[in-house]
Amino acid sequence: MSTVPVEVDAELLKLADAQAANSGRARGDVLAAALRRGLGGGRLSQILSTSGQDASLSEEEAMALAKSELEAARAQRQGA
Repeated sequence: MSTVPVEVDAELLKLADAQAANSGRARGDVLAAALRRGLGGGRLSQILSTSGQDASLSEEEAMALAKSELEAARAQRQGA
């Protein structure tokens, strides 16, 4: 892992700090997770890329997958 100096808006840092406090994670972990999601490295992206179904999901399948991932993320957050 690399350390990269980045200027971050004070409001974004407040949000990151609040999420870190709520989840019990470090600010850096919260920011890294946000970058992964924003750059397409989230779990949904990984699932779609490994399943090879990116373009072939129906709207119903995509919604079911999104709901499933949301539930998993909430469960993980509550367990942390």
